[in-house]
Amino acid sequence: MTARHYDLIVVGLGAMGSAALYQASRRGATALGIDRFDPPHSLGSSHGDTRITRSAIAEGEIYMPFVRRSNEIWRDLEARTGRRLFHESGGLIIGSDSSAAFHFQGDFVETSARIAQKFGIPHEVISADEIIRRFPLLRPRPDERAYYEADAGVLRPERCIETQLELARQAGATIHTGEKVTGYEADASGVTVTTETASYRAAKLILAAGAWIGELLPETHRGGIRVCRQLIHWFEAEDRSAFEPSRFPFVIWIGETLEDFWSVFPAPPLEDGGMDGVKLVTEQYHTSTQPDEVDRVVTAAEKADMYQRLTRPRLKGLRERSLQAEVCLYTLTRDEQFLIDFHPATERVVLASPCSGHGFKHSAAVGQTLAQLALDGGCEFDISAFNLARLRDSA
Repeated sequence: MTARHYDLIVVGLGAMGSAALYQASRRGATALGIDRFDPPHSLGSSHGDTRITRSAIAEGEIYMPFVRRSNEIWRDLEARTGRRLFHESGGLIIGSDSSAAFHFQGDFVETSARIAQKFGIPHEVISADEIIRRFPLLRPRPDERAYYEADAGVLRPERCIETQLELARQAGATIHTGEKVTGYEADASGVTVTTETASYRAAKLILAAGAWIGELLPETHRGGIRVCRQLIHWFEAEDRSAFEPSRFPFVIWIGETLEDFWSVFPAPPLEDGGMDGVKLVTEQYHTSTQPDEVDRVVTAAEKADMYQRLTRPRLKGLRERSLQAEVCLYTLTRDEQFLIDFHPATERVVLASPCSGHGFKHSAAVGQTLAQLALDGGCEFDISAFNLARLRDSA
């Protein structure tokens, strides 16, 4: 049975999809959001209690309008709801002349400082001695230095998603969870979306399915997307208050190899809903997986590696006791940049994979952009670098 006709259907309600549904609904569009799970959840790419946001985006100047607009939207959401979505903690990016390239940038510290200078973002580049003086829990090597951005901090991803979905509902959106999309078909008058239980009709469709986007792309472009299993750890702190955002920044540490990449996050107060322990992550891009086949068990060996090899040499104040560990899925394009474009066969379908491990900070503005593409046929920001054509299998 075919249900009512909508202006817009959004498939996938994680970081990008929830933002798109909210932005479309507040504009008055009749919108349906569909997700195979029940967001916010821990099975995709938009969880983990905290996510880094910073103003100087060394991954490319093309992202600067997105992070600036997103910061405006986060503040507006906080004002509308009274919920705290952002904690200012300051942020450090630590590296040396021998650091590995990160997101194809040879010197991430220098590139961050250059972009900050160009866009008038307050920042410092500080020495290893200065890092230790200000943040005595950190253990940099003498040859390392850091880009420091005092106004940076962490977002609360689950809260951001939950808040935008609630506001979308209040604006009239319909949300179906626990419903897997199995296909879609566009014609001259609209798009039909089929799920395991029903079919729905809309004028436009946004596909923002995260790690499952590959199933929904044209077959000729699916090879341009892959998924990598990442690990999130929370270790016990000797004094958790020493890691609260008012005292401890987020740290992105660029090692000499990609295997040495490591980040530690400030720990929001427990009374503010923070996870117990201190969050640590690493990243790996050499082994791909399938989202429905990923191993979600974090082994004792993986926990030991995170603590002994990556954490203990760099950070004081943590015990080896693991309090929790989760798997996160990074969806990667070949060039580690976003995918935001129309379907090659029809502009009734918008495809989105703003991904590759650096998407959440931009997600509020990406959602606004997706709503603009679907409802207006164009958008405010330049998305030419995020085109689908570059991901063709022959590329």
